[in-house]
Amino acid sequence: MSAPSPALAPNGGYRKLLFGIGSWFGFWGSQMVIFQWLLVETLVASPEQVGSAQAAITLPALLFLLVGGAVADRIDPTRLMTFVHVATAGSVAALALVLGMGLLTYPLLLVYAVAVGTLQAFGFPARDTLLSEVVRGSLSRAVAGTTITQHASQVAGSFVAGAAGAVGAVPILALQVLALASGALPVSRLPRPERSRAGEPLSLAELRAGVVEVVASPVLRPVLILAVATGILFVGPYIVVLPLMVRDVYGGGAAEIAVLNAMFPLGSVIGGLAILWRGGLVRSGRALCLGQVIASLSIGAIALGLPFWGSVLAVLAWGLAGAFFINAGRTLFQGHATAAHRARVLSVYTLGVMGGAPIGSIASGLLATPLGLTGTLALDGGVALVVAIAVTLSTSLWWEH
Repeated sequence: MSAPSPALAPNGGYRKLLFGIGSWFGFWGSQMVIFQWLLVETLVASPEQVGSAQAAITLPALLFLLVGGAVADRIDPTRLMTFVHVATAGSVAALALVLGMGLLTYPLLLVYAVAVGTLQAFGFPARDTLLSEVVRGSLSRAVAGTTITQHASQVAGSFVAGAAGAVGAVPILALQVLALASGALPVSRLPRPERSRAGEPLSLAELRAGVVEVVASPVLRPVLILAVATGILFVGPYIVVLPLMVRDVYGGGAAEIAVLNAMFPLGSVIGGLAILWRGGLVRSGRALCLGQVIASLSIGAIALGLPFWGSVLAVLAWGLAGAFFINAGRTLFQGHATAAHRARVLSVYTLGVMGGAPIGSIASGLLATPLGLTGTLALDGGVALVVAIAVTLSTSLWWEH
C-alpha cells in the first residue's frame, strides 16, 4: 500500500511546485544529454575541453548561489522562479538558432553554459525555500515527493534527448523551450511569501549568515562536508568521464549517453518511492552516510572496466544510493535551518554540491589523459569512500533523525 502524500497548503501550492520542478528537470535531463553530445560528437572536444565546458555550466553556482539564497530571502521567490524559467527558455532558443544556422563553436557553447548555470544558481534556493511554504505535514515525505518528481522528469528528458542522433539537436532544443514555458505558468501562481526587506541592498554579512549558521551546526557541518565531496568526486565523473567513455570505450553516441544519464535519476526515483512507501526516513543521518558509501562503491565498480550494460547497472545503483543521500541531506537542512535564513542555509547545501562540481569537472578532464578514464573513476570512488567513512566515524551524524 503506497504512503499517503504529504498534507498540502490550502492553495494546493505543493502540486504547482511539483509541476514547476517537473518542467525544469525535464529540461535539465534533456539539456545534459544534448550538451554532452554536442561536446563529444559535434565539436569532438578533448577531455580537457569537456571538463572545462562542464565546469562553465557549474561554476556559476560557486559564484552566485549564496547571492541567490540571500535574494530569495528578500524578494518574492515565486517571481524569481518564474523569471528563471522564462530566461532559461530564451537561452535555449538562442542556442537552437545558432545551431540551426551552423554557427556553433566551442566558445559559443561556453557562453550558453555560463548563462544557464547562472540562472540555475538563482533558481535552486528560490525553489527550495518555497517547499517549506507549501507543505503542511511530513517534511521528509514532501522532500521525497519533490525528489521523485525531479528525477522522473530527468529520466524522461534524457530519453527524449537520446533521439538527437536521429532527428538532430534543434528539435530537442525546441522541446526544451516548450517544457520550460509550460512550467512558468504554474510557477507564477505559487504562493507569494511576504518579504519585509525587499528594497534594501544586500550586505556581505547576509551572504555570510547562511554559511556561519551551517558551519556552527554540529548536524549541518558534516552534511556540508559530504555535499562538497559529492560535488568534487561524483559530479565530475558523471558529467565528464561517462560521456567520454561512451565515445572512446563503448563507441556509442547520443542514445548511449542518454541511457547512462537516465540511470542515475531512474535509481533515484526507485529509492524515492521506497522512502515514501516507508513513510519517510527514520534516521536521515544514517541514510546519508550509507548512501555516500554505496555511491562510492558503484563508481569503483565502473572503474573495473565493465561492459556497457554493467556500467548501466552500476549507475542505476549509484542513483539508488543517491536518492537516500539527497533526501536525507535536504531533510536535515530543511529541518535545522532557522526560518529567517532558510533560503540562505539551503543555498549553502546546494553550493556544497554544485560549487564542488566545477572543481571535479576540471580535475576529471585533466586526469583522464594521464590516469585513463577508469583510473580517474577509481581515484574518485576511493577518495569518496574514505571521506564517507571518516565523517561517519568522527561525527554524530549517524544518529541524527
